[in-house]
Amino acid sequence: MTTKKDYTVPALEKAIMILNEISETGELSITEMHQRLQIPKSTTFVILSTLEKHHLIEKCAEGKFRLGSAVLHLGAAFARQTDIRAVARPHLELLVQGTPFTAHLATLVGSQPVYIDKAEGDGFVRFATTIGQSLPLHASGVGKALAVGMSDEEIVDAVESKLEPLTGKSYRTVDEVLEDIRMARKLGYAIEDEQMEEGIRCIGAPIFNAAGKVAASVSITALAKDLPVFKLQQIGERVKEIADAISTDLGYVFSERKSERENG
Repeated sequence: MTTKKDYTVPALEKAIMILNEISETGELSITEMHQRLQIPKSTTFVILSTLEKHHLIEKCAEGKFRLGSAVLHLGAAFARQTDIRAVARPHLELLVQGTPFTAHLATLVGSQPVYIDKAEGDGFVRFATTIGQSLPLHASGVGKALAVGMSDEEIVDAVESKLEPLTGKSYRTVDEVLEDIRMARKLGYAIEDEQMEEGIRCIGAPIFNAAGKVAASVSITALAKDLPVFKLQQIGERVKEIADAISTDLGYVFSERKSERENG
């Protein structure tokens, strides 16, 4: 099982303080931020430059700063995720009912899977996963399932510099990752067999929105002893069934998906 560690990045914490202060006041100058937050002016300037570069803030005519357009984009993304969470929640609970499994719902943030919901089964073991936690795309059930909706080029860009082995079963090459994702596309679900953590297995399946795009993924996480190899296909089909039910509730039409598979 994973153990949650308390890591902090001072510069990031200061950036969050600045964003929160601007959101509350509307507009602030560098001097006002320095006085209100007690952050050195030189540090404030560097942080503001970075935030402005990524459009999280923008400079007003008077030289003050206000929130930028990227904040609206993030807010819209959160709203979409919230809708998916509301739709998926009962399905997550159904998936783990009467099992020792833990269900996760994830979506892509950039090229990384991030958990946006979690439902516990009836087992004694509780996995130390958290909402907002990011995972490796190539070594997680939710990540592989999300990668089903990515092109091979996008997958290569996302993983080629991150193939540090986490266990003895971790992938060492991009070709291994691509082969795994191609198999997941055929099966409709992806298997993570102790590639991120020894003794832990996951199975994930993609969730499609009304536009036919992979919008999220659902997975189950289990101790290897509770999810033996001979049950992977059976449980994989069950996870896919739940993902398909969520997709249907989001407005996805399955005749289109079947046709895409047959032609592609």
